[in-house]
Amino acid sequence: MRPLIRTSALSGYKELVCELGGHPDPLLRQFNIDPDRLEDLDYLIFFHSLMQVLEASAETLQCPDFGLRLSAKQSMETLGPIAIMARTSSTFGDALFCIGRYIAHHSPAIKLSLDNTSSPQFPRIMLDINVTDFPYRHQTIEMAIGLMANIHAILTEKRKRPEAVLFRHSRVLDLKTYKRHFGCPVLFNQDCNALVLTPEQLDFPIRTADAFQRDVIANYVIKKSGGSPLNFIEQINFIISRLLPTQCCNIKNVANELFMHPRTLQRRLKDEGYIFEDMVDSIRKQDAQNFLAERRMPMAQIAALLGYQEQSSFNRAAKRWFGVTPNHYRKSQQSNTINLP
Repeated sequence: MRPLIRTSALSGYKELVCELGGHPDPLLRQFNIDPDRLEDLDYLIFFHSLMQVLEASAETLQCPDFGLRLSAKQSMETLGPIAIMARTSSTFGDALFCIGRYIAHHSPAIKLSLDNTSSPQFPRIMLDINVTDFPYRHQTIEMAIGLMANIHAILTEKRKRPEAVLFRHSRVLDLKTYKRHFGCPVLFNQDCNALVLTPEQLDFPIRTADAFQRDVIANYVIKKSGGSPLNFIEQINFIISRLLPTQCCNIKNVANELFMHPRTLQRRLKDEGYIFEDMVDSIRKQDAQNFLAERRMPMAQIAALLGYQEQSSFNRAAKRWFGVTPNHYRKSQQSNTINLP
């Protein structure tokens, strides 16, 4: 299954692209990211889309330090409610524990762990990104480690700096660029991506500690996330919803999103009692009901958002779903005079 991530991971993206003389919206749409929903806290994108748009932006804008620059525009709030838990923890080490435990709420592809066995004098905050069948992308790693360094600076009130920063990949930029960003030695071709700290930094007290508030937010996160990522069928529905407005929603493209052969996808769906065409039709019907409730939304726009190239195709589908034309259905919902199926 393809992991998701909240679009807060792209906070500051539009601003940075514009500063570099580029146009963010086409870059985002190229990877099926809706530019108008970047501020939506509940909007999810595939993690591979995040990785691709960062790499494409760096190449298009000829900005090899794009990931680092983007991290410089981000703060703890990128993590949403997890940031509140971190701020209300007792120590920096406790905050790391909270972030690591609940980071799946932000994205199940990210794993944050503390390693104090290799060298007890220099514990490491290690960051792993698990995206199956997708190559290592250094822009995403540098952005993520840059954000972790920002969180470290905020929670230690800028009194502490990491002892070092470790990257698995080879050096891409001048060492001075990395040193200027992190304020400490940066090493490459290492066995992990990590911030190297000291035990004293882990014990740094957080002045905004509030155990009660932290527990309240933790319960909220657990309840909201449901404790698990999307299952296979939920991911298929998610992809269908994303592809419909592109008018390219077919089983081949959905399979490509999952790195599967279309026949394999069909077989998986059959085993679980689903038919792809029925799933598409069900989502179209549900979306049509929502769109038709918006009085000012033109019919042509609704048809396009549902993936229809012709208005007549939408009209025929509406008659099959509701027994009446789209206009009639909209009027009946406003007046509540007709009981429709």
